[in-house]
Amino acid sequence: MSMLSEIENQILRGISAAKAYQHVENICRFGNRLTGSEADNKAADYFAATCSEYGLYTYFEEFETDCFEPIAGELSVVEPESKNIKYIPMRFSPSTSKEGITSELVDVGAGKEEDYREKDTKNKIVLLTRGFEETNFLSEICIASKHGASGVIVANYESWPHHGVLEPELFELEKRLLPIEPNPIPAINISLEDGQYLRECLLKYEKVKMRLRLQAITEKRVTQNVRCLLPGTMLPEERVILGAHHDTENTPGADDNASGLGVLLEIARVLSTHPCKRTIEFYSPGCEEGRSIGSWEYCKRHKSDLRNIVAFINVDMVGGGGDLCIITEGRWPDKKIITPEWLCLFVDKVAKELNYKTKFAANDIGTSDEGRFIDAGVPAVFLWKPCDVHYHSMLDTPEYVDPNSLKVVGEISGLAAWRLANR
Repeated sequence: MSMLSEIENQILRGISAAKAYQHVENICRFGNRLTGSEADNKAADYFAATCSEYGLYTYFEEFETDCFEPIAGELSVVEPESKNIKYIPMRFSPSTSKEGITSELVDVGAGKEEDYREKDTKNKIVLLTRGFEETNFLSEICIASKHGASGVIVANYESWPHHGVLEPELFELEKRLLPIEPNPIPAINISLEDGQYLRECLLKYEKVKMRLRLQAITEKRVTQNVRCLLPGTMLPEERVILGAHHDTENTPGADDNASGLGVLLEIARVLSTHPCKRTIEFYSPGCEEGRSIGSWEYCKRHKSDLRNIVAFINVDMVGGGGDLCIITEGRWPDKKIITPEWLCLFVDKVAKELNYKTKFAANDIGTSDEGRFIDAGVPAVFLWKPCDVHYHSMLDTPEYVDPNSLKVVGEISGLAAWRLANR
């Protein structure tokens, strides 16, 4: 039996699927929101300006981090056929010379050590296939470099290039950027169909020659966390945080994570007329896609004040299909991050009271921003719909975001935050 108060019913009725979705569309118009880019800054400004319109107090907290921006490039078959191929650079890939690399192509399957047996790959471009749900390719690129390859092409198992990265899958930030050894070589991503085309060429012809050219910038840039506060009426020094990152891979980022921003902004609009006992902070970190460095900076900067955070609810990728998951743990190769059980059960209870179905699940690819807070001793939980086939691709566009899913997550996370702030 529902025990919702009249104010809670007003809050739930007030959350609009259409308004949340409009924010998704608006944010995606800025372009791909790579950390430190103009589009990234515009998204942060949009979040702050919208919260200001609702009467919240907004703050920007800048920090510096390693950033990657592709500038120009080319991938093409030059002999015996001629064809340009769409590609996406791996984040933090080294550049080629301005002239690029023109070399023979060699298929190395999955790109593991055993795949190079009896193959001559010295000074050649190698083609490998992305493993299921694989996102990091540093080890494969290092193996290719060890065997003398001059460049690497990774073919996706879907009909679009995946945005692979060259960062180790490690929670420890000191090991975020490790060198490609023994020699740095460029690495790019292509689609399933283009991978199949290249393999057909290798079967058809004795030799296939390709040109790979990539110009990219890797440098330190300034980005920011955005904090928007709805002050509490009785215990303003204590706060509940709702979070959603604003950066993306080099993708439109509709689901990842304009969906989370849309949910937060809609909750902010509704709760702005219903102040709570404790402060509610609407928080949009930068550089989530780079091991959640923004939230690491937040926890470091506010170390003495973390004890005043009642809970942090992270909303990331909630506009797609599949189950709405409450993440109970994040599994990094070097660390396991456990979500407090009481907070998982609390959010699940709210969902059940609203007659929504959630699922407890572990995250086998690590954590989002909640991981940095949990590691710093703050109770935090992650709401996530992981079954987005367009994850980290150019097809992560608003047309694939379900507005009604935004309302559902807005009701669950908004009511959970409201109750935590009024305990």
